[in-house]
Amino acid sequence: MTAIIVIALSLLAGWTVNVMADALPTAQSPASCWRQPWDALSRLLRGKLLPGDRTHAWRTLLVWGAALIAGWLAFRRFGMSAEALVVAVYAWFFLAVAVIDLEHRRVLNRMLLAALPFALAASLLLHNPPPLSAVAGTALGFGVFLLLALVRPGGMGMGDVKLAGLIGLMTGLDGVILAMTVGILAGGLAALALLASRRFDRKATMAYAPYLALGAWVALYFGADLWRAYLA
Repeated sequence: MTAIIVIALSLLAGWTVNVMADALPTAQSPASCWRQPWDALSRLLRGKLLPGDRTHAWRTLLVWGAALIAGWLAFRRFGMSAEALVVAVYAWFFLAVAVIDLEHRRVLNRMLLAALPFALAASLLLHNPPPLSAVAGTALGFGVFLLLALVRPGGMGMGDVKLAGLIGLMTGLDGVILAMTVGILAGGLAALALLASRRFDRKATMAYAPYLALGAWVALYFGADLWRAYLA
């Protein structure tokens, strides 16, 4: 029964992420896009893709797979609990942010604002993370990335700065330190790889939210274990 619940929730989350990625950046109504994930997957499975449809179809399938993995990891590590549900919702949210930034180079303010009350409630009601840690994490994440944005204007958008602050609110002080470390390292390695392949202009920008999302996932799922191992 637990497996059925986790799979059902994860598939619903994957559907929601796909609809959000289709609707929000283009100012469409989610109601007008709710069939698009199924239609894209159906055409892919039947081998009847429309012109220009292949990327969208594969993205739809990959998002569903990532949502299943995120849900399974959350309930695997934290059991059937409110903490597991919060972690899974956070992971699915970061998945949506990453997909939209990859496709449109945008971190949407409306998404960050919509997540803010949920994150505050989780901290205040469930102490996940504790409120003091959440406040400190928000300040550190926002402050560090604001400094990076000011040092190199245009190299990082304010959406990334606000996303780093939200990650701090969701993961706490210890979590945001780990998330920023992983995100900065992963983003730096990706930029070096692109430069080495000569497919990236030094003056161009790159989608940074996916690397911050990766850091947030590591902090959410493995942060406590990694910190214990480091302190030991």
